[in-house]
Amino acid sequence: MTQADKVKWDCKYAREELYQEVSQVVLAYQHWIPFDGKALDVAGGTGRHAIWLAQRGLEVSLVDVSSEALQQATSRASKAGVELTTVCRDLDDGLPEGKWDLIFSNLFFDRRLFPRFMEALAPGGCLMVIQPTQTNASRHDKPPRRFLPGDNELPGLVAGLDILLYETGWLQEGRFDAVLVAKSPFEYS
Repeated sequence: MTQADKVKWDCKYAREELYQEVSQVVLAYQHWIPFDGKALDVAGGTGRHAIWLAQRGLEVSLVDVSSEALQQATSRASKAGVELTTVCRDLDDGLPEGKWDLIFSNLFFDRRLFPRFMEALAPGGCLMVIQPTQTNASRHDKPPRRFLPGDNELPGLVAGLDILLYETGWLQEGRFDAVLVAKSPFEYS
């Protein structure tokens, strides 16, 4: 991501109310999300899911390129009575250090991150990805097709993890989403 992209996102968060309630798709699949451990919310913006994850009992770090979004997330977390660790970082520069019991990615897709996700999972850690796929572009202009995985692409990006769930379809919010839940083995060879 370029500096111009960072500025664009900071400006967008500063001028628009982008905070939303927890995704209905996330709520539909919440039984796959643990209640404790260390969680990383990837490109989580103003923290709608990070705060919810913290309310479930997870120790949550939220990484995003926008310092404006992270300031809003910190303020909202405080009002909700939970703590978040925020990390302002371009994900092109890697993930925050740590071994994560949950890596959560909702509506953010970069193929290059999947090897990093797999390396950053703690033994037995869970990766949850909710992402519109290319079929979504048949009804919606956003996100553009170039930012969407193929309908069955995600499982191939997590070779070495145990796939617990992979579903695609027109889900709760009117998008054609893929939902991937995969788990790291407890022991590495």
